[in-house]
Parts: sequence; structure tokens; C-alpha cells
Amino acid sequence: MGLVTSYVIGGILLIGILAMNMSLSQSSTELTLTQTTREKAVGVQEMLNHDIQKIGFNRNNKTSPVLVEADSHKVAFRSNIDNSSDNSVELVTWEFTNTSVGNGNPNAYVLKRTVKDVDTGSIISETPIRLGVTNFNIKYLDKYGQPVSNHMSTPVASSDLNSIRQLYIALELQSSAKVHGNTNTDGRFVRTIWEKRFSPPNLEDV
Repeated sequence: MGLVTSYVIGGILLIGILAMNMSLSQSSTELTLTQTTREKAVGVQEMLNHDIQKIGFNRNNKTSPVLVEADSHKVAFRSNIDNSSDNSVELVTWEFTNTSVGNGNPNAYVLKRTVKDVDTGSIISETPIRLGVTNFNIKYLDKYGQPVSNHMSTPVASSDLNSIRQLYIALELQSSAKVHGNTNTDGRFVRTIWEKRFSPPNLEDV
């Protein structure tokens, strides 16, 4: 009887140890995926912060026109984006494409940044961002301080582009691998969400 009791207690302890190890492994995996996803998001955020604030920028005057296209998943604008001394202007486009990243997450698509020469139309640089972007949404506001829910209809008509004063951008990235919990056999992707309202100086009085 004592031997049987020992086996039972030993079995319970072993199950407890295995459960604890599985929990620690799951937590470690989730922590790693969360940190990796956040680091990727920071890189995209820095690029967006740099570009969006320079909408319509040139050394002496703002560009003409400033905004070229304004849609929910695409924005195109003119800017002396590299701050060149010759005042040359580029066409900068950010577009959330329908091209799958193919990184294991079926929800992730390529977010593409393109810079073209305004005069020749030739591509200066094209950056396909394959970091697990699952949402890139832009809302446009024609007045300062109003709720985002009062955004303009997209795509914004070309005749209304000069009315845009603010952009509200929502960006979501997900991990390429799933975290599998004890109660969710299918698992889930780790998400990180970033939202920001921009007031580019050159949109103040277009």
C-alpha cells in the first residue's frame, strides 16, 4: 500500500513539473515573439514619422501640389524627402498591398514605400516592408481637434485634397508564428498596434 501511494504521489509531482515546464516554455515563446514584433513595429514607425511629417516639404516653399492621392490604404505626396540643396522634389507613396508576405502568417501583407523622381517618373527607391504588417489604415481630417470618427470619405476626391489638415494612421503587426496555449489548440498570433494622429506643418494652410 505504501509503494502504491509513493507511485501516486510521484506521478502527481511529475505531472505538476511537466505542466510548469510547458507553461514556462509557452511564456518564454510569447515574450520572445512579443519583443520581436514590437521591435519590427518601431522600425516602421520611425520611417512613417519621418515621411509623414515632411509631406509637402521643400527648403524654400511647400511643394505644389502637396498631396497627390489619399486613400484608406494608400497615401501619395510630394516632398523634398532627402532635404537636397537643389530643391528637387520626389513623389513619396506608402501603400498597403495585397501581396502576401509568406512568412507563415496568412494575415501579413507587404507594406510598400516608393520614392520617385517627380520630373522623370523614375523610381529612386522602392522598399517592400515584409515585417508582418496586417493592417495599415489611414483616415483624413479636414479640421483640427475633431474626433477621428468624423474623417473624410476615402478615396478623397482630388478637388478635396487641399482640405486635408491631419492624417490618422493605424498600424498593426503580427508575429510570424503562433503561440499555443493549453486551452487553445489552434494558437494565436502575437499582435502589436500603433496609432498616431499627424499634423504635418505644410498641411496647415494648403
